[in-house]
Amino acid sequence: MTESVQKRREMLASTPLFSAIPPTLLDELAVKAKSVKVDAREVLFSKGDPGDRLYLVAKGLIRIGVLSVEGREVTYGMIKPGELFGEIAVLDGGVRSADATAMEASELLALERKDVNAFLQRHPIQALHLLTVLCDRVRRADDLLEDVVFLSLPSRLAKHLLMLKSTLGSQTQAKGPSTIRLSQQEVADHLGISRESVNKVLSKWEQAGIVTLGRGQITLNKTQALDDFASPP
Repeated sequence: MTESVQKRREMLASTPLFSAIPPTLLDELAVKAKSVKVDAREVLFSKGDPGDRLYLVAKGLIRIGVLSVEGREVTYGMIKPGELFGEIAVLDGGVRSADATAMEASELLALERKDVNAFLQRHPIQALHLLTVLCDRVRRADDLLEDVVFLSLPSRLAKHLLMLKSTLGSQTQAKGPSTIRLSQQEVADHLGISRESVNKVLSKWEQAGIVTLGRGQITLNKTQALDDFASPP
């Protein structure tokens, strides 16, 4: 086995989708995996495109979302290194249900639909592992819908900022403030709401010392306060 195939196998094994597959079987997929590099802001695929590949993020960050009827972006999730995306359309043969855009220069591993299907036909018991991952996707979609229906704007915004903190945040100290290098417009686009609505809430939080606003960035000073907003009684 070449070093590159071994590395791809290890990367695949680190994901929930493939973690339970024995190494000898996983090698069958590792040899088929292809490296893909994308630039920041590059669109990997769009909603409605054929679902011909699934991807694993090796390095970088991928945003999954759609455009609303008003032309605003709505973010479903941020895919970090070690995580998969694009598997739903690959498994059911349908078209892409959302857009995938690189938030920064990223390196990916890609598996073609035909190779995934051939693997499952040879080893049908492995399909059971896919059900757990797909159920998790459904649960997350349900949570997103529930947030839109039941949470107030401050609660939705706080929950989203905390999610961004875990994916984009940079800290100078382990428990210190965390800075998210996104503009207020980008955060508003993620939630599918207006910048003015986001600014109104953030300005109040800045006055209370919960956040600090800067050009193209938001610093989270009081995570507990955001937790309280994100999980109302």
